[in-house]
Amino acid sequence: MNLPTYENIQTVLIDIKPKAFINFSITPNLTFAEDVWSFKEFRRFSSEEWAYTYDYSELDITYKNYAKYTILRELFSRRNRFTTVKAKFYVIRSFIDYLSEHQMFFPNLIDVPLLEDFLSTTKITERALTDKKQALKLFLSEIELRVPNLDFSECYSYLNNINTRKVKREREAGKHKFIPIELHNQIISLAIKDIRNENLPIERRASACMVVLMAETGMRVGEFRMLEVNKLDTVSIKGETEVFHFLNFKTYKTVKESDFKMTRSFITENALFAYQTLTEIHSDKRTTNYLFVKHNGTEVSKTMLRYRLVEFFYNHQDELRLEEIIDHEVKQFAVTSKNKFQSLAFVPNDEMDKKIYYVTFHQYRVVLATILYEKGYHLDFIRQHMNHLTEEMTQHYIRLNEIEKKETNAIDTLMRRTSQDGSTLITDINETSDKHIREELQNEQYQEMYEQINKFLKKKKMNIFKDIKELVKILSRNDTPMADMELGICAKSFNKLCERNEFLSTINDAYYLGNQIHSLEDLPYSLKRFEEKAKIISYNESLYKKNPKYRNEFEREIKGIKIYIKRKLNPELLLLRKEISEIGLLSVRSKYPKLSEIIGNINDIEKEVQEWSEKTLLPQQRDV
Repeated sequence: MNLPTYENIQTVLIDIKPKAFINFSITPNLTFAEDVWSFKEFRRFSSEEWAYTYDYSELDITYKNYAKYTILRELFSRRNRFTTVKAKFYVIRSFIDYLSEHQMFFPNLIDVPLLEDFLSTTKITERALTDKKQALKLFLSEIELRVPNLDFSECYSYLNNINTRKVKREREAGKHKFIPIELHNQIISLAIKDIRNENLPIERRASACMVVLMAETGMRVGEFRMLEVNKLDTVSIKGETEVFHFLNFKTYKTVKESDFKMTRSFITENALFAYQTLTEIHSDKRTTNYLFVKHNGTEVSKTMLRYRLVEFFYNHQDELRLEEIIDHEVKQFAVTSKNKFQSLAFVPNDEMDKKIYYVTFHQYRVVLATILYEKGYHLDFIRQHMNHLTEEMTQHYIRLNEIEKKETNAIDTLMRRTSQDGSTLITDINETSDKHIREELQNEQYQEMYEQINKFLKKKKMNIFKDIKELVKILSRNDTPMADMELGICAKSFNKLCERNEFLSTINDAYYLGNQIHSLEDLPYSLKRFEEKAKIISYNESLYKKNPKYRNEFEREIKGIKIYIKRKLNPELLLLRKEISEIGLLSVRSKYPKLSEIIGNINDIEKEVQEWSEKTLLPQQRDV
């Protein structure tokens, strides 16, 4: 919206340096001298009303007009969002109150120690501190512009001193946590059941539709709130029976203030079903074009959508049992209670303090971006689908560490089951001592999986040792459309084998942590497990050298192999040395024929094990 006085505000009235403040018209209904500014004509949503009113009435007269000029410049010169500028206003208002309380009525008295004292009054994060410093810098520059012979250069040096590394760490830690794909799928499955259950209240079925649409399109909560009926496009290819559906919707994230932009997203069958159902069940009471409406048929607020989301998870708490799988260090789920959210009418009063865990709206975007990336979609396609301005923002959403964990497990899956030459997976039960793999080889279902993967290896002439990276890349992306059906079946089998391996790896990595009764019978298998772990860690080390973000994962793996060596492998090697010294080399070879190769190479084995015991991380890369 361009107001009649907009150009005058931007080019003339904001930048002048009057000896005395003058009054002028900001909008047709608002003047500079008024103490309460209302910009309701710029408002986009009723829920954002708080951001369009600025009350200067309680501010000291010494600084009030400087604050007004600062806000005008941010709104009309720099054209920042009202929600963004209102946050800066709160900081400036607090600073002016602080100056008044300390009798600082002369701007030239503002110095670095004073700023430090103001910013130390509350303990905040580095990110919040950075935002406060930026707001103060704007305010001081406005004062400096209008007061002769005033120099805030030392204050600017202090305010520009930002701990960017700490901000980055906080930003990474503050990312919406990735939730397991299995849980994501379970949530959608429960929501689909609710949608199909016509005995449920309309509100519950509508909430389930909301969950499915947001989970499978990745749209923002504000975009879902504005989603309208009759916005589906269908695309078909001549001669083909399959059709593709696109959903058109308004977005505001990448445009300024009252303007909107139409964008679109392809939708899955589940999302299409949810959209069509929600269109139908709200048809009788809908008084607007909005898809999801309140009981009176009008637009719904973000608060109400969150209320419905929490209600969905409360109703399914027994199936999901999030309280049993939550990692309190990671805090991968949001949590609330009736004590915190008093309007939760569906929660009985005797459960006032009961914690209700739920997955936030934004987490669905994170999961969807990662799923699309993992399936092999190009980054630019994901950027457009997620409606991001830059690929960097899309990369911020994709949880590469989650993909990396899957790749590591995929490598381990193959390495643990490979033959000595790496050409096939072991199919002879007598060639392995791993009780879990022996169980697999006695199971028809797993035998079929092994055979499918071996057929693929033979057909493609690939070797597990030589082609491990390419194999994992091909096989682990089992949802990618594949022309070769044999590969598709093989990939699905590989995925199932990886799921089992993830569970088995947890067992095998933990069994040596308790009290051990060491046996030379175990040494061949302990050494093989060590070699497998070493290969995987070496591969991850190459990733870490390329990107330091993998440092924490790599560090944990090194600690893990060191504990394994200390608690499991070294005691067995010492036991072998002791046995050789007591009964002689020939007797040990005769008594333990499987140890023959180990005995012949024991010096080299011990040297390699010692090197891993002493291994440290590469020096942390530092910003220059």
